[in-house]
Amino acid sequence: MFFLLVQKPVFFLYNRATCNVRVGMKDMWHFYRHGFRTDMISSAYLTVLPFLASWIYANVRCFNIVDVLLIICLLLSVSVALIVVSDTALYKFWRYKLDSSVFRYLRSLKGAFASVSAAYIAVAIIAVITMAAIYFFITYSAVRLVWFSSTVESMTIAGFVVCNLTAVMCLGVFFLIVRGTGIRPNNPSIAYFSRIPFLNHSAVNPMYNLVYSLSEKDDYGSQFQSMPKEECEVKFQQLYPTHGKPKVRLLNTDRPNILLVVWESLSARFVGSLGGDGNVCRNIDRLSKEGVLFTHCDAGSFRTDRGLVCLLSGVLGQPTMSVINYARKLPQLPGLPRRLRKEDYETMAVHGGDLSIMHKGEYYLASGHSKLISQKDMPASAPKCKWGVQDSYMFDWLLDDIIEKSEKDTHWFTTFQTLSSHEPFDVPYHLLANPVDNAFAFTDECFGRFIDKLKASPAWDNLLVICVGDHGFNESSVPQSRSDYEHIPLLLLGGAVAKPMTIHTPIGQTDLAATLLGQMGLPHDDFIFSRDILADTYAAPFTFHSYNNGFAVRDERGYTDYDNVAQAAVSGDDPERIEMGKVILQKLYSYLDKL
Repeated sequence: MFFLLVQKPVFFLYNRATCNVRVGMKDMWHFYRHGFRTDMISSAYLTVLPFLASWIYANVRCFNIVDVLLIICLLLSVSVALIVVSDTALYKFWRYKLDSSVFRYLRSLKGAFASVSAAYIAVAIIAVITMAAIYFFITYSAVRLVWFSSTVESMTIAGFVVCNLTAVMCLGVFFLIVRGTGIRPNNPSIAYFSRIPFLNHSAVNPMYNLVYSLSEKDDYGSQFQSMPKEECEVKFQQLYPTHGKPKVRLLNTDRPNILLVVWESLSARFVGSLGGDGNVCRNIDRLSKEGVLFTHCDAGSFRTDRGLVCLLSGVLGQPTMSVINYARKLPQLPGLPRRLRKEDYETMAVHGGDLSIMHKGEYYLASGHSKLISQKDMPASAPKCKWGVQDSYMFDWLLDDIIEKSEKDTHWFTTFQTLSSHEPFDVPYHLLANPVDNAFAFTDECFGRFIDKLKASPAWDNLLVICVGDHGFNESSVPQSRSDYEHIPLLLLGGAVAKPMTIHTPIGQTDLAATLLGQMGLPHDDFIFSRDILADTYAAPFTFHSYNNGFAVRDERGYTDYDNVAQAAVSGDDPERIEMGKVILQKLYSYLDKL
């Protein structure tokens, strides 16, 4: 732990020129504090090998433990030094932490060293040798001290039991350190604390970042290649035009203040006006008559990590991976908040839970949100559930923030992600007997009250509220087709809405970005998977949904569900829709491979 803590200021001081913001001692304290958990995880990884060797020796003394630990310490010392020095030296070129992509460059050492001088390489080698020697001296000195100062005798039965129980308990501690005690396993974003990427990168331990990235498959370019690239490109351009002018005007202003409400698991099955249960989301039904309701909106994928990228970057959900897990690719994705910042919008993301889960905080920053608000920013007295602060409190907080902003002569864009309508559906509300329906009714009640209060405030006049689900909801006790699962509400409200309207044109989550920018008179050429569905160029109405190694395409003729593993349609065996899905996946994975 001591060695790992020392490497942080080395990384920081060497690369501080890459940060354009003045950094003080307070910031250094923060990246030590927030990065401590990743240092602990790395220490646990490094301790496992010598621990296992010692455990085996304690039970079966068939080798010289000091010699074995000598070899282990030597290997670990060289590995640690290589990782730390490489991470520090390469950061100024890559601007992201060392990860598995480094092994791509090692396939061609000539190319890897082409851009640096011989002196640079010599200094790097000396640095690796020096750090390896320091680490080896510390660790092996401790090994010799422990083993040479102890008297190792044959164990009694009681000693055998105590020894092995203790060892198992220690392994359990290692597992808890690495995995974490939260709802989701740890990932490098647990160290993220700032909107300045360099400070977050200074906090993350390089060994942990590298080991974590090795578990993520990133060979995208070779996946889902079903036709020549030229043919795929031609067909894709026909499906996803990036130009055109809106034929219908939804807004009465080009520059509204925008609130995007990303509602956890909001499915059409809870909304009566969309064919669902009219007793659950009564406020959505009521308000849909006052705004613009899209009746045929489909979720882009099946999880929040994909849904956020669909909505904010206009990038389709991936069936075999989630791009949100790849920190170095996130800044390369288009971002709706980032695009609006060019128009002088203030941008903020709000969530009552933990933003390190699913890399959400990392993605929110990369997509262009300048400020993050999460559970840690709420008072300890705020009502909570398993996932964080209840929606009731967060909607009230959001209301105060919007009213305060309306008093300033600025434009703003805020993303708010709800959380109460998630298992275990524990909410302070008792309207419906079914706990699932009741949880959605609770968030609906919070949303309806929130909108009604906004209507009575000056903020309403120039406000556009976009309410949409991050994905659908599939309750195991209620049989449901994937076609029904992916159907989600999309509702526009606010004083910026020109007039109430119902739109039956198919729209996917990814199309929201281009459609909104089109209404604002802004270009959206970089959102290549997003279409302005109200534009004169929208000639192929369809939606695309991905799930675990499968996809579904819906158009005006029908619906096809295709299993990539089985290479066969699960339902709706239509050659045209199957080809459409294959074109999209091939283009999507080629696109991600180049980021």
